Amino acid sequence: MAVFRNGNGIAWARRRALIWALFALAFCAAMNIYHYSLQGAWGLYLWDKTWLFRILILMGLLPLGLLILSFPLEKLKTKALAKLLRGFSLVASFLVSLTSLGILAFLIVTPRMGSLRQVQLNLIDPSIKLESSAGAEDGKTLLRLSVGSDAHWGTDKTDPNARSNILASIAEHRPDIFFLLGDTVETGSSVSQWNAALADLSAIAPRVPLRPLMGNHDALFGGQYLYKKAFFPREFSSDSGSPYYYSMDTGAATLVALNLPWGTENFGRKQKTWLESVLSAADPLKPLIVFSHSFFYASGYDDPKLDKPWYDHYKNIPALTPLFERYGVDLVVSGHNHYMEYLEKNGVRYAVVGAMGSKSDPEPEYISPASKWIAVATFGHLNIDITSNDVMLEFKDQLGKTLREERFPYTPSLRSGNDETSPQT
Repeated sequence: MAVFRNGNGIAWARRRALIWALFALAFCAAMNIYHYSLQGAWGLYLWDKTWLFRILILMGLLPLGLLILSFPLEKLKTKALAKLLRGFSLVASFLVSLTSLGILAFLIVTPRMGSLRQVQLNLIDPSIKLESSAGAEDGKTLLRLSVGSDAHWGTDKTDPNARSNILASIAEHRPDIFFLLGDTVETGSSVSQWNAALADLSAIAPRVPLRPLMGNHDALFGGQYLYKKAFFPREFSSDSGSPYYYSMDTGAATLVALNLPWGTENFGRKQKTWLESVLSAADPLKPLIVFSHSFFYASGYDDPKLDKPWYDHYKNIPALTPLFERYGVDLVVSGHNHYMEYLEKNGVRYAVVGAMGSKSDPEPEYISPASKWIAVATFGHLNIDITSNDVMLEFKDQLGKTLREERFPYTPSLRSGNDETSPQT
């Protein structure tokens, strides 16, 4: 009778431990599924070697693993070791469940807590055709753009004076659109950081037509929700149906914004199909310009914190540059790399402008073969002026001084269009 009761007791203890282990596994799976459904999360996992992300995925298996290890030990004469492992399994189940539910609550609640300040910003709705105001002033410029990236409000590794100077210089330039190419804030889930960015933007450049993109830092831990609250109100829409990628009709040029926070992790079939349709339908009589947070061709270095090269993007280049070349894209502008750089490859021009006040990346160990000019440890932005004849690029430092000019003629005869034999650089 005692043996029978003891057998029932072991079976019940095993069943109880199994139930709790399965709960822990389910909670861990739910947390990870939600996390990796968020914008930029998969890129964070692939690009960041932090052991924490691996642990958060695998920890759900720990309670079940401990329980399974206890099964063969039950055949021993003494049941103490089996009982000890079941106890460890129960403790692990509790800790994993608590951790998973806590992280899940953080990811869901934090970006939705607090409120963004109401500020005066001249946000551009991508679905509305832009009428150029710059051309009316000088009779020559059809479209005037300014581009900056990687301001990183919210970290002490920035130069706020440089950032403010750049905003003032852009406001003085009076562009038709100011593209802010992402990493506006350091941590996307932080309401206070978004409020700091909104305060400065509204104080220094309240009337500048603004169209931000989302960077990898903006997307951190559910930051996509605050990005949309700040920069993509509910009344806005886009031709893609997404607030993260779209094309814009300006009359003078076709402008295309991509959703590439880290690389191609968010570049799925839907975005690729949309991009090909936009590029193939672009007016061959107008310049075709693409904007992205993460770069394509770029100089850089091997970051010890990463296990991948921080230059000539090993995913973006094979996935997207053939499309740029096939459909005759004239210019691709990006951030992510904290340099200013001008590059040319296979008939497409590339500009990197991740220098809007954040800490500069170190001296490049690798210079891209496509590079024509680079400025390191220099804050600044890019102005793009489009006329009826050409496109002019001006790389400016934080005080508005011209660092580099590039001008390329624009006529239909120079567009590669759908011709597979585009000019080589």
